Amino acid sequence: MMTFILSAGVMLALALLLVLRPLLAGGKVPGGGPGQRQAGGAGAAGAGPLRGQAVLVSLMVVALSVSLYYGLGTPRGLQPEAAPASVVGPDQVQAMVARLAARLKEQPGDAAGWRMLARSYETLRRFDDAAEAYRQVIKLEGETADLLVDYSVALGMSTGQRLSGEPQRLLERALALDPNHVQALALLGSAALETGDRAGAVRAWKRILALVPADSEIGRSISASIGKAQTAGPAR
Repeated sequence: MMTFILSAGVMLALALLLVLRPLLAGGKVPGGGPGQRQAGGAGAAGAGPLRGQAVLVSLMVVALSVSLYYGLGTPRGLQPEAAPASVVGPDQVQAMVARLAARLKEQPGDAAGWRMLARSYETLRRFDDAAEAYRQVIKLEGETADLLVDYSVALGMSTGQRLSGEPQRLLERALALDPNHVQALALLGSAALETGDRAGAVRAWKRILALVPADSEIGRSISASIGKAQTAGPAR
């Protein structure tokens, strides 16, 4: 039962972080870099309250997930004081994450713990620390396409919100493992666009269109990004 509860908490955290990451990054638009923002309009006017709600939800998810991971993995998890509080604040979340980081110094072979720490650091916008945590996961579990993409995003956010350079190379390694990884293709297109390689961006994004329904949200978004890249001028 405890394993099931822990797994449910981790999956909830990962699912919400996938949804909330664009909001926490400042309203990232599909086809843009890790920190590209939406401009103008009603969406921009409502971004403040929406981002505030996203931060609150993220903090609560991190508190729940880290508490479950840290608490249920030890006998103290059965004690009432180990249960997460119904209302948490940033300081409490920081303390929980610090406890998990301290535990991993004593148990560095805990890959699942490093993964949870990386996700927690991402939510707290500590991207340098998140990238280091992902490095530890890869060291323990080996390279997978998903891990390399997550590592690339954290590294890109920690280096001026740019995907060119090492983050781009990580994405290329991810695609070598899984040529149809949609997120890797989307981000690789953004990395190419950062360097002015619009043709490269279009090539990556067109591969996505062969993998997703044309009338899906991502299909429409990618098609729009391809159109913008193709009409921006001569592509090299």
